Amino acid sequence: MPEQPAKCSNCGSPLPEGARFCALCGTAVQDGDTVRTEVPPHETSPAPAVVEQAAPRWFGLAPPTVLLALAVVLLVAAIVLLATANWVVGLLLLGLALLFTAGFLEAGRRKPDAPIVKASVDAVDSAWARAGVTARTYATRSTARREISRRRAEAMRLASERDGLFRRLGQTVYSGGDATTERAAIEDLDTRIASLEQEANEIASHATERVDAARLEVQPTEVRPPGGD
Repeated sequence: MPEQPAKCSNCGSPLPEGARFCALCGTAVQDGDTVRTEVPPHETSPAPAVVEQAAPRWFGLAPPTVLLALAVVLLVAAIVLLATANWVVGLLLLGLALLFTAGFLEAGRRKPDAPIVKASVDAVDSAWARAGVTARTYATRSTARREISRRRAEAMRLASERDGLFRRLGQTVYSGGDATTERAAIEDLDTRIASLEQEANEIASHATERVDAARLEVQPTEVRPPGGD
């Protein structure tokens, strides 16, 4: 190893013993034994591209087509056994068929492995969504019908009471008495009847809006070209 110089070759500052760099300017004291070697050309050239395709991992779930086939086989066997009065085994196979059907739908939503799987899952999801809309529509209309019927029944009772007040008003006027009380009661009944009719109309309107909104959820999206009517 060469002897260390006493001063920096760049700025002339004194160097302490064992220093590798000048504390003032940072110049290296000695070149050292490090040898710089050029990297071989093949090391820097682009490496050949290797394309690998990862196989799907089902994490314990069979492919959807296998689950669908098993569900169909179990369903057919369950129907045959139930038709021949083998109730216990038939019901057991029917339960297994439903279980495999649920597994098929779940696996088909995650990773459909065939066009028939995707079509089947979409059809089931669409039918389920439409059934939900039908149930909500029925519940909405039934509730609205009950509320409207209750208000109209009350309006009819008030109208009957108003007819009685009209008769009393006629008798009072005919006898020359003061009909202020009857007129005020009739005016109050008219206001209450009109309020009930307005509430019934609002309930019907809101029910129609909820039904229309629910139907929009299952209607297919319509794509129109730009500028089309």
